[in-house]
Amino acid sequence: MTKRKENSEVAVDVNKKNKKEQSPEETKSTKESFTKKSSFSKETTPPDSKKFTKHANGKNKAAELNQKPEDWNEFKKKKKELKLKRKQNKSGFDVIVKSKKIGEKLRCKTLKGGDVERNKLINELHVLLKGQDHYPKFVLAHDTSRIVQWLLKYSSDIVKNQISQELIPVSLEMMQSKYGIFCVKRLLKYGNQETRSAIINKMYGHAVKLSSHSLSAPVFEYAYSTWATTQQKQHLTQEFFGEMYKKSKDNEIKHLRDIFKQSPDLKSATLGATKANLCRIIDKGLLDSGLVQTVLAQYLVECSSEDRAELITQLVPHIVVISNSKDGARAAMQCIWHGTNKDRKVAMKNIKEHAVELSKHSSGHCTVITLLDAADDTVLLHKIVLSEILKGARDLAENEWGRKVLLWLVAPTDTRCFHPVFVKELDAGRKRSNLKKDPETRRKEILEHSIDTLLNLVAEEPDFWMKNSSLAYEMLAIVKSGKGDGLKKALDSIVKVIVNPDWKIKSNEQEIAGVEEPGLHMVLKKLFKLDQNSETCDFSFGSCLIDALSEETLEKWLGLNRGCFLLVAAYENSSTSVQENIKSRLKTHKKLLKKQDYAGSKILLKKMKE
Repeated sequence: MTKRKENSEVAVDVNKKNKKEQSPEETKSTKESFTKKSSFSKETTPPDSKKFTKHANGKNKAAELNQKPEDWNEFKKKKKELKLKRKQNKSGFDVIVKSKKIGEKLRCKTLKGGDVERNKLINELHVLLKGQDHYPKFVLAHDTSRIVQWLLKYSSDIVKNQISQELIPVSLEMMQSKYGIFCVKRLLKYGNQETRSAIINKMYGHAVKLSSHSLSAPVFEYAYSTWATTQQKQHLTQEFFGEMYKKSKDNEIKHLRDIFKQSPDLKSATLGATKANLCRIIDKGLLDSGLVQTVLAQYLVECSSEDRAELITQLVPHIVVISNSKDGARAAMQCIWHGTNKDRKVAMKNIKEHAVELSKHSSGHCTVITLLDAADDTVLLHKIVLSEILKGARDLAENEWGRKVLLWLVAPTDTRCFHPVFVKELDAGRKRSNLKKDPETRRKEILEHSIDTLLNLVAEEPDFWMKNSSLAYEMLAIVKSGKGDGLKKALDSIVKVIVNPDWKIKSNEQEIAGVEEPGLHMVLKKLFKLDQNSETCDFSFGSCLIDALSEETLEKWLGLNRGCFLLVAAYENSSTSVQENIKSRLKTHKKLLKKQDYAGSKILLKKMKE
């Protein structure tokens, strides 16, 4: 037997001997003490603090060991005192306390002393902070940045200039600070032109960095779109074209293509740098920027087809965001023209929820019109986008830009409704695209999907469409494209409004007869002209009107020059039977026509003699 084994056997014998020597009472007490030590106290430990310890049986068990102090209020008081002491040890603690007290009074909209008291507080606070490097520190903290914001809002121009001189050198740090960004906005909003220009000049060399930073991007966009001059915008845009433009600026470069004109060898390097900068921003989803959208629009025109296809795939999910500016809408139009059918489908799905709001936007409506003009799958287009537009047709009709979208459904490429430059731009983009379907076929299919809904809207609410000339011209375009029973119902409802003797509308804050309003008068005359091109003889606008025209309304019209001219238009554009009907109705009012000196009355008398 080895020495180690002998020692272990001796230890076992000693333990046995000790156990035998213990009395029953001693063994009972030792067991109780052991269980007390190993058990978990539920009264003194909160449930959220869990720690695993080894139990007597060798298994892990959760133990809650954090014990609540005997006097919790005393503990909290000591903790608060320690926190206060740590703050007091920092430099400028007294200044911060005094500034907060003054700031609490200054932020009130109304003060007992009025402007005199406010100016007193402003001067006191400014004297406390100026010239001691307090302002640059204050703007970066959550509690003190508000004090600087109140000073910039309420102080005089002299005080604002003095504050600006201390903050402009650290404006880049402020733009990347969670709280400093608000002070930058106040400097731009309440500062003078020199202050704004100095802050924007400080951004030179950092345009890409600021555009790709989640905190600085919105402030940078605000400075660029609202306060930057045309030249400053050009200089900031150039920084996306390569590293060489971060330090040096060229006033002659206004577009990406201008670099290639000067140095054709730089084309590939410039496009590569521009693409890298754009991808950096797209990856972070920070596309709600006029500067970024301008660079996108220029790049998509100049880049290769492979790079364009790659970028379009990344941009299509953000098509609603990039359509909020003129250049952004042009970039979105490029995505629709040069994207694949899959890309256009993704664009439709992203536009669906925002179709009405986007159609009412001054730039976004161009994106919607381009999609309507360029989507080959008109069935899918109707299910996803067109149905949403038709649901909000009434809302769109009252909006200047929404009206354009509705007009494109019934009168596409009509230069009386759309600017010729815009129509040419759509034609050129469509020719460069990969579309397969003929444009006329596509427009015919879209009209078939939408015309019945629009005619029903006119038939249900004719008063709405005849309350001003803008809506009336839109109604005219809808009626012009309609046919069948839907057209007849629409014309009948319009006639009911017109022949009402009490029909009046507001014009220049005055109520006048509907037929006397110049724009509505022209629309009604054009409605009569539609009878010349009518494909069916079952009904016409002139026949519907004359049949529904009461004697009371006829007398009122004959007493107005424009009322007489409406009857002339009805006579000249109607069939022979309608003309005879008009003559017979006018015979009883021949004396009234002779008494009047209106040009319309004289023409009516001549028509009666024919």
